[in-house]
Amino acid sequence: MSDIIQIRARIETADVDRAATDAWIYLGIAGREFCLDPGSGKGYFERGVKTCFVLGEQGGSDGGEAGFNNVPVEDPEYNDPRTPSSTPTTSTWPPAYIRFSSAGSNPGWCVERVKVTVDNLRLREKKDNRQLGLHERYGERLFLYNVTSD
Repeated sequence: MSDIIQIRARIETADVDRAATDAWIYLGIAGREFCLDPGSGKGYFERGVKTCFVLGEQGGSDGGEAGFNNVPVEDPEYNDPRTPSSTPTTSTWPPAYIRFSSAGSNPGWCVERVKVTVDNLRLREKKDNRQLGLHERYGERLFLYNVTSD
């Protein structure tokens, strides 16, 4: 596998009451943790919103995912998978995860879907009609597993 030059994290917030959050959201992958949103209040995790965070090289294919808004992460120079360069192999990667850090006036969050793409290796957690609430009182991390099919 070549060096990681881009990570795309597609996150869909559930369309249910109290799903939205203004908390900090992190992605852990390939032995690093990246801040997707530091509670910016830009609406990336509002009820029913689909956001695709682009880390590293901007542009390229969005994978044909309709309805997702592509946005760069805050502080891109620190949340860049190219610095330092990394050439992980799938057999040596620690688990991928989403970390939720309760903060702000909306401390809970209900996530519907997560799909992460790295150098054509896709990691996701998706089941029909399945949602997971995240809150400091009942869990702040969602671990992702390597899958190879839709």
